Amino acid sequence: MTFTHGTLENEILNAVWTMEENGINTKNISVNEVLQEINKNGNERAYTTVKTVMDRLVDKNLLKRQKSGKKFCYKSMESREEMAATAINKLAGQYFNNDMRSLMKALEKQCMNVKV
Repeated sequence: MTFTHGTLENEILNAVWTMEENGINTKNISVNEVLQEINKNGNERAYTTVKTVMDRLVDKNLLKRQKSGKKFCYKSMESREEMAATAINKLAGQYFNNDMRSLMKALEKQCMNVKV
């Protein structure tokens, strides 16, 4: 599993997770529904662009694609929480020698530097 995502990949994953968490078409999330969700933020994306990126997320095993009639529908392979846990564990291993306490200290320090 890759953890490097582009901005649009993150937007799409977040849109899919949001729809799944809200119980909206959890088995049949179409490109059009994702497009509507991400375009709510004022970013006008093209259907073909979103479809291409969603297919790349399938190739990265982050989304699952299935045929539903004439269109394809998508579902996340992991929940937002599962992917976050995996990413946190990878971060801890990569930068903190798997020491979660050191990671937490770094996060606390970072949070203190963030101005709200």
